[in-house]
Amino acid sequence: MKAYENKGSVVPDDVAEIRWMIEELRVSFFAQTLGTKYPVSEKRVKQAIEAAK
Repeated sequence: MKAYENKGSVVPDDVAEIRWMIEELRVSFFAQTLGTKYPVSEKRVKQAIEAAK
């Protein structure tokens, strides 16, 4: 598991990926014409959160 630093705290890669998944989900809800980089849904975000636990 890789990690990166954010304002002095270490953020695991899987948690950072979940953050970006949520951003992409917001785009899919509110700016649909922009599109997303990859398929994203509430179900996929929940699955990623469960996998990160």
